[in-house]
Amino acid sequence: MNSQIDLSKMTPAHAAQYANASKRIPWATQTNAKRYDGELIPSRPPFLKRAQGCRVWDLDGKSYIDYKASLGPIILGYQYPEVDDAVRKQMQDGVLFSMASPLELETAEAILGTLGWADKIRYMKTGADVCASCLRLARSKTGRNHFLTSGYHGYQDWFALAWPNNGIPTDLHKFSHAIEYGDLQAVDEVFDSVGHELAAVIVSPVEWHKAPSPKFLQKLRDKCDAYGTVLIFDEVLTGFRLAKGGAAEYFGVTPDLSAYAKAIANGYPLSAYAGKSEFMNALDRTIITTTYAGECLSLAAAKATMDVLRREPVNEHIAALGQTLRDGFDSIFQESSFPARTEGLPHAPTIQFAGNEEEQSAARIKLFDQLYQRGIFANKEWFITYSHQERDIAETLEKFRDSVKSIV
Repeated sequence: MNSQIDLSKMTPAHAAQYANASKRIPWATQTNAKRYDGELIPSRPPFLKRAQGCRVWDLDGKSYIDYKASLGPIILGYQYPEVDDAVRKQMQDGVLFSMASPLELETAEAILGTLGWADKIRYMKTGADVCASCLRLARSKTGRNHFLTSGYHGYQDWFALAWPNNGIPTDLHKFSHAIEYGDLQAVDEVFDSVGHELAAVIVSPVEWHKAPSPKFLQKLRDKCDAYGTVLIFDEVLTGFRLAKGGAAEYFGVTPDLSAYAKAIANGYPLSAYAGKSEFMNALDRTIITTTYAGECLSLAAAKATMDVLRREPVNEHIAALGQTLRDGFDSIFQESSFPARTEGLPHAPTIQFAGNEEEQSAARIKLFDQLYQRGIFANKEWFITYSHQERDIAETLEKFRDSVKSIV
């Protein structure tokens, strides 16, 4: 167990669970972003037992208005009836078969119809899977090895070269060219240096803690067209959240391939990569395959999620409530002279704290600790779901104001 963890700061139920889990599970969880020791916020519960709508409950039965949304996948809300009913119905026919299920095509039609720009699609299970698949396809299509990358794209070797103690051969570094989001000069420098060797550009269309840069995305599109490079959007987080067609629709810049996960099935384990036929047809000469890609419960969930997204004003609802939340945060910061401001898009606003990195972290921990105490499950990106209502935002802002007042 991490020696930094003070179990006395947890309730007895959480302390016992954490102590036992740490003996069997590294980090006591499966996901880095769910680690209790990621940021030691005393009042944040290390375990959650139940979730419904926009609320979650910990081991002690304490309720929180949730803005983590399971790291982004929950776009409609926990236990959304239409989605869960579709899963229960499919369960009567089976989960996984010895050959393809007709549901694979039905769901493909539903997703592609929602996106509006892509011709073909294939399924995987995680966001990291589909980002790696897109890069593999780009290399197969172009016969090139180098790639330009901006943003986080998962744990695979190609995207984790800068991580400490990464267990990755150092020879791979020569193929990767990482730049910061929005850095137009860096785009020119990479293309001037190795443009004709670049198989792909893979970019997160939005970095939530920064202002979006349509100019950056358009420049990448133009450069890729000029050099015969494949443009890949990592829409693991932005897909279906910014708009039905994701960042491609929202910014008006169409990639060649895109990676989707998170919101695609409202929390059920599914990811997909989609694109124009010219690029997806590279699968005719290379093999990307995994046994569970056609697992039917998640496909049923995705099809139902797409039905809701096409029928209901999900994106508009999320953006409107997110803007109300962001405006409220900024108003509270101004009236209390708290050194922070919001940044990014209303679909998942972020808080930028003043000072250096250490001061920012300390301020965030102090504020979030107060919020968790008051039943607000805070997150660096404040994810709104379709199940959040105006009353939830109002309650959040009231408790946010009380939290800020308690520490200024």
